[in-house]
Amino acid sequence: MTDKIEQFFNAYLTRDVSSVYTEDVPKEMMASEVNEDGWYEWKPIPGSLTDDDYKKLELEFGASLPVSFIEWHKRYFFAECDCSIARLPHSLPAQPLAEIISNLDSYIAEQLIPLGLIPFASEGNDAGPLVFDTRGSVEKNDYPIRVYDHEYDGELEGLSEIIFSSFNKMLACLTHFLNETNTRKHFEVIADFYAIDPDGAGSTGRSYWDGWIEMGRANFKEFGY
Repeated sequence: MTDKIEQFFNAYLTRDVSSVYTEDVPKEMMASEVNEDGWYEWKPIPGSLTDDDYKKLELEFGASLPVSFIEWHKRYFFAECDCSIARLPHSLPAQPLAEIISNLDSYIAEQLIPLGLIPFASEGNDAGPLVFDTRGSVEKNDYPIRVYDHEYDGELEGLSEIIFSSFNKMLACLTHFLNETNTRKHFEVIADFYAIDPDGAGSTGRSYWDGWIEMGRANFKEFGY
């Protein structure tokens, strides 16, 4: 049976996986030549990071990461991970942890990490980072996920309700989103999150996702997409 990480990457790879070529992209990741505009199609290759690599990162920044997130991130090297509603950190062999470090090594992160809020990804509307809320004790560090509005400059008032109950549930919702939006409207698919993650997206996160649905419907009505 294909595990949830493979299901996610299989779904992601059905999309456009083009990226701007840089010299740190190895040839084995290239599924096409670089075109005249500097873009190429990429493919994932097996990762080589270890749990210790992430432990060192956690110690350096005083952060705690979910086991599920580490297992997902270290599975492959991959050039992009923009899922429209969220942008997850990619990993290239030359600098495999660069995106995670970028999320942890910022002004906002400096304010949030001491509060137990760990930035790890970006919200799809550029409101700010997605954060792991580590303030409670959970098995395997599978922390709930919130959005932090960067305009609040580190104040807790900028923290949303829980939008996913865990990274595993986030991955399940994103996998479903990537698969289903090939044939359905984004705003139709997002409503399915409530059943996939009843304790997060379908509970405290419902108002946040209702906002996405309303925005999607309005855009479709006005622009037809």
